[in-house]
Amino acid sequence: MTTGSSASSPNSPRRRIIAVEGDSAFGFSLAEIETAARFNLPITFVILNNGGVYGGDRRARALAADAARGAAGGGFAGDPPPTAFAPGARHDLIAAAFGARAFLARDAGELREALRKATLGTNESDRDPGTCVIDVVLDPMAGVESGSVHGFNAPAAASL
Repeated sequence: MTTGSSASSPNSPRRRIIAVEGDSAFGFSLAEIETAARFNLPITFVILNNGGVYGGDRRARALAADAARGAAGGGFAGDPPPTAFAPGARHDLIAAAFGARAFLARDAGELREALRKATLGTNESDRDPGTCVIDVVLDPMAGVESGSVHGFNAPAAASL
């Protein structure tokens, strides 16, 4: 979700855009942070970090066990599930490497403070904080979507 407008109109002031996205979406558009930071665009990216696609690997035990057996049979026993990211991935540090202002929020108070700094700046002389990223750490079980990516073609795959 994005709010605000760009500074394209000479009649309107530079307005901040807030982009809220999940950690998986952030992974797909990561290079855009570098572009935004390079041009010092007034965008705050709020990353909802629950540890991976659909919250990492939260399959039922039976499905997780089936997946582990299948991975082992294919020679990939030690690999993490494809829907999981590195535990504790720090998206804020990636953004800082690109030159964006970066914040880590582990609770509501830290999120409030990060949003304040990302929208208003840190002091009176810092009226334009530029490109900011707030990495909001969520419980991996938060944000359960409807549907599941873990059971595609399960009956057909079993007969192959």
